[in-house]
Amino acid sequence: MPKMASKDEKMLLRIQSADGTKRLEVSDSLTVDGLLGLIGESFDLTAASSWRLFKDRQKTLQIFSQPASIKSLGLKHGDLLYLDMSSGQRMDVDPDKAPLQMARRRGDSSFSSSVSLSALQRDGGRDRDETSNNNSITPRMSESVPNGDVVEDEVDQALWKQDGSVQRPKDERLCKHGSTGKCIYCIPIEPFDEEYLQSRSPPIKHMSFHAYLRKLTSGANKGKFAALSEVSCRIKSGCTSHLPWPEGICTKCQPSAVTLNRQRYRHIDNIMFENADLIERFLDHYRRTGLQRIGFLYGRYEQHKDVPLGIRTVVAAIYEPPQADTENGIELREDPHSEVVDCVASKMGLKRVGWIFTDLVAEDDRVGTVKYLRHKDTYFLTAEECITAAFFQSQHPNPCKLSSPSGQFGSKFVSVIVTGDQSSQIHFEGYQVSNQCMSLVRDNCLVPTYDAPELAYVKTSTSQQYVPDVFYKEKDKYGNEVTSIARPLPVEYLIVDVPAAMPKEPRYTFKPPGKGKQLFPVENRLDQIQDIGALLHYTSQFPRTHFLDAISDFHVLIFMASLETVTLNVILFPSTTCRRHE
Repeated sequence: MPKMASKDEKMLLRIQSADGTKRLEVSDSLTVDGLLGLIGESFDLTAASSWRLFKDRQKTLQIFSQPASIKSLGLKHGDLLYLDMSSGQRMDVDPDKAPLQMARRRGDSSFSSSVSLSALQRDGGRDRDETSNNNSITPRMSESVPNGDVVEDEVDQALWKQDGSVQRPKDERLCKHGSTGKCIYCIPIEPFDEEYLQSRSPPIKHMSFHAYLRKLTSGANKGKFAALSEVSCRIKSGCTSHLPWPEGICTKCQPSAVTLNRQRYRHIDNIMFENADLIERFLDHYRRTGLQRIGFLYGRYEQHKDVPLGIRTVVAAIYEPPQADTENGIELREDPHSEVVDCVASKMGLKRVGWIFTDLVAEDDRVGTVKYLRHKDTYFLTAEECITAAFFQSQHPNPCKLSSPSGQFGSKFVSVIVTGDQSSQIHFEGYQVSNQCMSLVRDNCLVPTYDAPELAYVKTSTSQQYVPDVFYKEKDKYGNEVTSIARPLPVEYLIVDVPAAMPKEPRYTFKPPGKGKQLFPVENRLDQIQDIGALLHYTSQFPRTHFLDAISDFHVLIFMASLETVTLNVILFPSTTCRRHE
């Protein structure tokens, strides 16, 4: 993706206080709220009950908190500002200053495979405890105690019991000791060792989440003063020293500015579809109609041996929810059977682990090639897809005993895109979005741009919502690393790629019907009807002795469970569960 040169000009501001004068280098596009936040951090004013900032030495021209840029104050390079911490008054909002409206509005994207969530709420998780953090990992001054009430996934519990060290064989050229000895050339190394990860073929770009946890809890203090906590972009509730926003805000309740960093770890290290039949059945809709399609992935988690302390998502079934699909986009509809599907999956030992959607444009219908649309010169995920992925990940949080107080950190929920590769063939790309992206979307701070799919946009504060400044680092045309405000924001800072593939030897949680037999219709497809007649026609292909083989189909089980027939619900599901374990 081409880098954008920063157009913001830098200016130096001097801040004079009773403790001395400090210099701050800021961008002229920085908001007044952002400037006040930087001053609070520079002078360590987070615990101060009151302080004010003035433009003149007589302290008559106060600078009030507002979402406008510092240009509106008439500040110039080298200006001297005056900080007063003895006034006994709170930092207030000038009632004559109306907050700026959003510079960009959210609109329906005209780019292929944009996903709309018109039937789903985006404000999930609003009842979580709010904290003000600048990074995903915040060192605490008190001892970190694991949350024993959190029930982690089985794969996490198994990985905690492992040592995690990478064993190395004896080097016949460098090791001079016996078979039972160890030296610096063959001693086991930590699972987060960067040199080892880069030496693998292919190199491992992101360490596993459990390797990251081992890194946090390593060292002399064993992670005693480190704890996992999520970024919060909301005003902290319960502050009684001033009126609610927009009438007032202080450094105690104001969320800190966020600096986006590329996530160095990932919660899932590999995505594996059990067999090719899964994908072929999902792609059948596009091949017959030319319309895009979305589905939810159901599967399980297991250890991934190719990455130290890695986790693999194994996909066993794809459920297609109600949707309005077109050639260029998909709109999800409300699903009345969502709980039924999750219940059926849980009885089979499965859970919802991700979502999949197509972004396919035919290149040559005669040979079945598709266009190569997503690459480094365009985009890998659009901003709207990143926001949708973050929404889904927030709905499926990852339980973690080191996260306090929520007991949740990040998500194992994955996103899979079916698109064209360099050879114009259909292939799969797996992704997750970072924990920082999840926080921005959860707090309703991030929107897509109207005309550029590879760019997102962080909202500006309004009278209804305060939005902290969000920054990211990039290199300018001279090769210098500069900090830019995320308006707009390249989504590459929010993406974590995850390899997706199929095993050499197919695996089947649900046994296929066999050659010559027709498949049961897939739910929520306009060209396929699920009814009792379709069920009778499908089961008539099997002899009575193979009835369990007939219903060894995820779509059949969902249809049966959605019927208001108690007998099917109570009797058949235990039988299929037993069959799977056999």
